[in-house]
Amino acid sequence: MPSVDPFEIKRSPKWSPNRLLWTARMRWEEQRSRNNFDKYEIELLKPRAAPGTSDVAQLSDTAVTPEQLQCLLSALTELNTIPDAVAAEIGCYRGTTTQRLAEHTSRQLIAIDPYIGYGGWEQDYQVFKQKTEALPNVIHERRTSGDAARHWKFPAPGFVFIDAVHDYANTSFDLEVWSSLSIPGGLIALHDTDNPSFAGTRRAAWEGQKTMDLYAHVNDLVILRKR
Repeated sequence: MPSVDPFEIKRSPKWSPNRLLWTARMRWEEQRSRNNFDKYEIELLKPRAAPGTSDVAQLSDTAVTPEQLQCLLSALTELNTIPDAVAAEIGCYRGTTTQRLAEHTSRQLIAIDPYIGYGGWEQDYQVFKQKTEALPNVIHERRTSGDAARHWKFPAPGFVFIDAVHDYANTSFDLEVWSSLSIPGGLIALHDTDNPSFAGTRRAAWEGQKTMDLYAHVNDLVILRKR
């Protein structure tokens, strides 16, 4: 499907013909994702744990599990072999995973979240700031995913964690946009990929394998490598 920024569409008047047509199409695509949930199954593949990632405790204020975090940190470790590349997180909520990722690398971590709803509100932003303000390598871009990509002013990402709006329209858009910005060999992680309530996210990850290679898949987390 052609790339369309869902947040850009939603800036149009609610009764705009283009917005109505797009909304109807995306609802149909989401229903299609639910109807074919089992078809989009992805093989399980756990990566080798990188040094310093084997002892991960349960986190609060996040749905990221210890197993998922271990995979994320192992993927993030690969940045150490890539000169100048940065990390990015799309959807930060209260900054719990932002904090853990930033503590695991000396590279810049570009944290992207507009805090306009969709899982993150102003009160969550205040918690995010408290958790990350002392971390010198965290740079917050208070923008939507599409806006942040269009105004990107940093080195190319070598690691991206997408944990934003969990539907087909947003996840497929985020995956396409951020993989295009990433370096060859860069890793793109997608959260909530095995929950039937987020069937569109699973489908987007499954479709991503057509142009990317599977690096890891544990319950509710898929990591793809750009070719």
